[in-house]
This record gives sequence, C-alpha cells and structure tokens, in this order.
Amino acid sequence: MSISPRPPIIAVLGHVDHGKTSLLDAIRKTNVAGGESGGITQHIGAYQVTYHDRLITFIDTPGHAAFTAMRARGGQIADLAVLVVAADDGVMPQTRESISHTNSANIPFVVALNKIDLPDSRPERVKGQLAEAGVLVEGFGGNVPIIEVSATRQTNLDLLLENLLLLADLQEIKADPDGILKAVVIESNLDKNRGPLATVIIKNGTLSPGDFLTTVPTKPNEPAITAKARALIDWQNQNLKNALPSTPVRVLGFSTVPPVGAIITRPETLDQIQTQITTTSAEVFSITKNPDRLNIILKADVVGTLEAIIGNLPENIHLVHAGTGSVNESDILLADTSSARIYGFRVKPTPSAKKLAEIEKVPISYFDTIYDLLDLLKDLSQKKTDELNKEIILGEAKVLKIFNLPEFQVIGALVTSGSISQGDNIHLQRADGSIKNAKITSLKIGTKNIDKAKKDQEFGLIISPKLDAKPDDLIIAFQLPQL
Repeated sequence: MSISPRPPIIAVLGHVDHGKTSLLDAIRKTNVAGGESGGITQHIGAYQVTYHDRLITFIDTPGHAAFTAMRARGGQIADLAVLVVAADDGVMPQTRESISHTNSANIPFVVALNKIDLPDSRPERVKGQLAEAGVLVEGFGGNVPIIEVSATRQTNLDLLLENLLLLADLQEIKADPDGILKAVVIESNLDKNRGPLATVIIKNGTLSPGDFLTTVPTKPNEPAITAKARALIDWQNQNLKNALPSTPVRVLGFSTVPPVGAIITRPETLDQIQTQITTTSAEVFSITKNPDRLNIILKADVVGTLEAIIGNLPENIHLVHAGTGSVNESDILLADTSSARIYGFRVKPTPSAKKLAEIEKVPISYFDTIYDLLDLLKDLSQKKTDELNKEIILGEAKVLKIFNLPEFQVIGALVTSGSISQGDNIHLQRADGSIKNAKITSLKIGTKNIDKAKKDQEFGLIISPKLDAKPDDLIIAFQLPQL
C-alpha cells in the first residue's frame, strides 16, 4: 500500500443566481491546472485547478439532488464544500437547503460571500441571517470561515483557496493510488455518437484505459452496469493514460448509462468495495441519525406557516430540513440519506419527486390543518420515547476474570444466556445493583477475533469507555429499537 495525500474534492452549493458558476469560472480562469487559461475546455461536471503547486478538484454539478444522490448510494464524494451567498441578496430558500445538505453530509465548509463589490451589499446583515439559519461564521460567534469575494472582479479568490486548503489539511485527506479502485459517478448521459458516457471522480486506486469496470449494487436485485474503459477524457478534452485519486474524468465504454452516485470498481474487487461502502454508509448514518430523536423534513406553502409549525415541534423531533414550496427530488434524497420522514403542509410533490419517493421508499405525509400535523408529530414523538425506553436484551454474561494490560483492560466472561456480539451496547451491573454503560469494541475467543459469543462460551472483550469491572459483575447486551 502507498497511502498518500490526495487533492481535496470540493462541492460548490448555494442559491440560484448567487454566483456559483461565476465564482467557479473566475477560479478556473485564474488558476487553470498547468497554468494556462486558454485552450479548449469541456464541461464534464468537475475540473481541477492548481494553487501553490497543489491540485484542488471542484464539483460543478448543478443542483443539490446530484450532490445528495452520491451520498444516497454510499458515494460520499465531497471532502469540503463552499456555500456561496450573495452579499446583496442574503440567505434564501436554496441557501438553507444547501446548509441542510452540507450538515447532513457532515463535511466542513467555507462561506463565500459573493458580490461584495455591489453598492447594496450588506455583509453584516447576511452574517446575521446565516446565524439564524444555524451557521455561525468567524467574527459572528462561530468558527465557520467566511470570505468576502467578488467573482466579477476576482477579489479575494486567493484567500478563499487558502482557506479551503487549510481545511483540507486539517481533514488529512488521503488515498492509495495502488489500492482498490473506487470512483463515483457525478454525471452521466447517452451521447448519440459515443454511446453511454459517465463522468467519474476517482476516490481511491488508479483508472486506466482498457480497464474492465462495474457499478456496485447497493440494493437487493439491483443489476450491475459493466464497462470496458475505451477512453478517459479529462476536463480539458485531453486523453489520459491513467486517472489518479481526486481526478475527474469522462469514461467511454459503459453498456448502459450508470446512475449519478453509482460507485465504480473493477469486477474482481466488487465484494471488497461493496463491504467498504456498507461500512461507510453505516458510519454516515450514525453521524446523521440521532437515536433519541425522530428525523423529519418539513415543507410548507408559506414562510409564516412554516415558522408556526417549527415553533411548536415536540422536543425530540430533529428537523433535518425545512423549506417552502413543493416536495422535490432533493428533499427525497436528503430524507433517504438521513433516514427522515417528509411532512408537507398544503404542498404537493413534483412528479419526479413522487416517482423517486416510490423508488426509494421514502414516506411522505401531507396535511391541510396545522393541528392535525402537530398532533401526529406529538404522537410519533411519544411513541419514539416509549420505544426507546423499552430495551431488547440480547444476551447476558458473567465476568470471570480481569486482565489489566498497559493500554487497555480485557474482561474474561462466560455467556449465560442469549449471545454477546461485537459492537453491542452493554450494561455493566455490579453486585450492589449499580449500572454503568459501555460498548464492546473487541471480542475474542483465545487469540481469534469473533463476531459473536454464544451461550456457554467463554470469551474476552474490550469495552469503551473503560470501566472498573470485577469478577461476578453482570454484562447485559441490549438494543434500543428504532421507530
């Protein structure tokens, strides 16, 4: 293995007409990879710039739906984000939507306060609006970097890029060019002359012409889409001999058009990469999902009604996103990735959103009366609380012996009922009846790592946090059912 730093992949999000495209064009023209601003370029959904001899990859795919589709299929593509907000217009509905998507993705971001050169720009007002939307920027009670820029006058673009590289360094973004290939589809289409095309960004490994490829199914009975990479074309319309991590490249040779967000690998490593995706998806889910709350997305017809509903939500309702207007595809994908239910008040879904909700099995409920909506949420909230208070006991074990090693403690135990599994939450119950909670981080029989210890088996376990376990203590593995 040769794990090494790779260029950061940065998504650019924001409200329509706030200057996302202008900002990207300005960065591209002044920092084109290789130092040339001329030449033929080809829109392939992403491109790279060079700044201080370091590559940066920007995703130029329009719309939040595509950004979230990548996450919905386990393809967490972006390492960082730029939230573009116009200094004259301020926080708008799609700005709030961008914030929700970025928070759900759990990636750091920089606010680019664009159009600062306009006479009616009001940066302090916008900072206050951002605070109201949950984004506390530097100098306004928080630590989110905010850079005042002008795409048209190319003001402070260097400062923006420096901040992005600083955030990237803190993330320690790495990949293995010699490792298993993992690429994510960010755009795809059917070209009448060249057939199915897909623009991918390499997350790990190296892609070369002639490689046999396959998409990674993420759902039961989902067919894999295969390809032989006939050609690799970069954003400057040049043929590549290979594509390294973080490189955006258009691939010719797919049997059919792969969906946006699909993961690409080689057939011989399909099982390995599928396991990695499942693990990554679980990690993302554990970040976005608060087990003590019910996740919802709320859409209403007007702002006043939306605020009235939000102001009366039960305490353990987690509002993933709220906005006005029809339920759209972006809402469906955000609900899918954050395990949220969608509630609409006097709004309807767009036809494409309705179809996508059926495919992704995202529940949507619609109401015409505020009290009916709030009563339902109150009932669901209470049900959630009741369910969380009912533990399911998975197994019990008796502590036999304690092995105190320099860096950790190994507990030797015997399963007395049920089973004890790797990753289980446990109660450690003392003889005096006192209870402390922990999680199993390692499970062994002898020197062999195991997934589960069954009744009458002796085993060793390591827990976190470390507790002062003693012989005859009782280990109770439990599960909290989710609503």
